[in-house]
Amino acid sequence: MFKSAVSTAPFKEHLIIDLSLTEPGEFDIYCFDQAQPTNFIHSGKFSLQQYCQCLLRKLFTLNKSKIKPFIQYQCEQLADPFVWLNKFEKLIDLNRELFTTKEQNIKVEKALVVIELIRQDIENNKFNKAARFDFDRVKGKLKQYNTPEEQLSYLYESQAEYMQNKTKLVDPSEIPFDQKCSIEIEKIEKLEQLKKRTAQRTAVLNGKSIKEKIPIRGHLNILVDAFFQMLHEKKANGLPYLDANTTEITTFIVDNFVDKDGQPISESTVRTMLSPNKPEKRPKNDNKIHL
Repeated sequence: MFKSAVSTAPFKEHLIIDLSLTEPGEFDIYCFDQAQPTNFIHSGKFSLQQYCQCLLRKLFTLNKSKIKPFIQYQCEQLADPFVWLNKFEKLIDLNRELFTTKEQNIKVEKALVVIELIRQDIENNKFNKAARFDFDRVKGKLKQYNTPEEQLSYLYESQAEYMQNKTKLVDPSEIPFDQKCSIEIEKIEKLEQLKKRTAQRTAVLNGKSIKEKIPIRGHLNILVDAFFQMLHEKKANGLPYLDANTTEITTFIVDNFVDKDGQPISESTVRTMLSPNKPEKRPKNDNKIHL
């Protein structure tokens, strides 16, 4: 693509996708040359030369309309996008003599405009990195819902959206967004259980009878697995044995059983055990109840 070697800019952050490990997304930077290492490591060090070449090549392979979302995508995953934008601008300035076609120069000018706009947003505190998956924003929105059911529904939807659009690059020092959602879900459910227990105590003090829950003497996952089988494996006339969904079964188990110590059962724990994607949470063949 270029007639001579690309001059490098001193990028401090350089996010890439290793093709040997995962498939790249539309806006990921990856190795274009099969003769180059897919992890960009040369002689034990990250190659800025390869990164700068691939970054410029990526810019020129995109349609003009994709340049802004590409640069935004890169910035959303960086610790310091402002510095990265400065280095990207410098990279363009250092290599202008390599941009020989009209199309290349149009894309370069578009990129420079986008760089300046995002820098202004950062300076004015308007640039929100990965706003969809900003958990502080999610917690703020939770306050707009009046019931725990509405809050849980919003958290489940946010968590599912994140898992379906999960970035390949995650800061290991941060708790992932989906885990933060799970922690908040468990907190809400525990608070609801506490309210129910308080209401039960009040009823007892007032002389009212309450429904006694059934203690489970063994492991919870054995009981939950029996319901899982009736939801997903056992059929009646070609249909699931139980005419219910996972949420309804979860509520039924939590409302009617307690553990061997008489403690309430966690909704999130039951829901995880009922998930088809979590077979490791259910008992092994020797321990399960075969229906």
